[in-house]
Amino acid sequence: MQRSTVRISTAAPGDAPPAASRTADTAVVDTAASVKRAKAKRPRTLFASALATTVWCATVVFTPILVVVILGWWQAGREGAVAAVAAAAGIAWLSGHGVPVDIGPIHLSVAPLALTALIAWRLAKAAAGTTRAIGGRDAAAVRAAAGVVSILYTGLLAGAVAFCNTGPFGVDMLPALLHAVPLIAVATAFGAAREAGILPWGAASVWLRRGLRTGMITAGALLACGAAATGVAFAVRGPLVADTLRLYGPESWIVALLALIYLPNCAVWAAAYITGPGFAVGAGTAVQAEMVELVPLPAFPVFAAVPNGPLPSYATILIGLPLMLAAVFGVILTYRSPDLRVPRITTAATVAAATAAVVLGGLAHLSGGAAGQHLMADLGPDPLAVAGIAAAQFVIGLVGSALIARLFAVHRRAAESELVRRDTVVIPEPASGRDDALPYSRDHCAN
Repeated sequence: MQRSTVRISTAAPGDAPPAASRTADTAVVDTAASVKRAKAKRPRTLFASALATTVWCATVVFTPILVVVILGWWQAGREGAVAAVAAAAGIAWLSGHGVPVDIGPIHLSVAPLALTALIAWRLAKAAAGTTRAIGGRDAAAVRAAAGVVSILYTGLLAGAVAFCNTGPFGVDMLPALLHAVPLIAVATAFGAAREAGILPWGAASVWLRRGLRTGMITAGALLACGAAATGVAFAVRGPLVADTLRLYGPESWIVALLALIYLPNCAVWAAAYITGPGFAVGAGTAVQAEMVELVPLPAFPVFAAVPNGPLPSYATILIGLPLMLAAVFGVILTYRSPDLRVPRITTAATVAAATAAVVLGGLAHLSGGAAGQHLMADLGPDPLAVAGIAAAQFVIGLVGSALIARLFAVHRRAAESELVRRDTVVIPEPASGRDDALPYSRDHCAN
């Protein structure tokens, strides 16, 4: 057993302590036992903090959903059992994880991206809180915190799946886990790694970091344009949207709330519309800038805002918007990277184009799905078409503009260096020591 001796003395620095006080002021500390106790406490702390943060994460998201469902049930005349109300709230919570659910004859697999983003954020916060509680600063702590939170949260989700299989609702366990576990694992791993400060971002190459950042910004800018286009569509077709809401009478606020939850999906669909492939709002339909093929759609505000004709001639500039955005961010990438040579600039621009295309394709996949059996079995854009066409436009815009901007940047820096060379005034170096400095005297300064 390892022991360390700690001596505490209250005597003056120059005085020798008496022999009796040496024994009284000596304490024996068992360091091995203290380390063992700390290691024994860490699993308990990990499990307790993970349980608390996981339950809080699920509560923060599920409680508002339950309140809204109860308000709708109360306004509808309190028809149905309380268990069916709780199951309806659980179905809405599960759909936020991308879990396909059945509501009577309706098969719903379109995840509301607003709720999905909220769930991912709370999962990352839960893993970060667990990592902070155990004082994790390494990869092992990240794996432990993210793993325990993921296991506990998956258990809660499995329990919700088992509970919601009642009445008109149905959820299959295996598809639910296959859709939800990847989201849970990615969100918790990111939150724990960010809290521990071991994200691989700092260790990546400069050109890779700048390429990834530029790609994310380009995709975000295109999604912002899609959100603006969605707002314009709702504004232009506002009377039709209002007439659709009036059909639901007193329950119209519930339908409006559902439409708000699905607004991020509409922004992704609008980005696909601007990119070129467009999107579908039912089997055999297509909504593109140059062609619109529709069938009678259900009375829902989101469907009421869908364009019913080709894009007008004065708005055809939207078709070239992805290429213009890529060109702008390619120039910004070049002017923010004067330390990179042409091959690195080209590689960074290519990485940016690939990143933006993958992000758009992934969001297109997440935003689509089914909202019924026959007509509504195909909603949203084609992910592969969106990623492919967006990649072609982004490569042309980002790489081309980056190389052109690099050419002008080289000429500009050459002109600036020539100007500096011709107009430079040589400044002598400072003296290395006092003996090398010029003599100084008050009389000399006075003269």
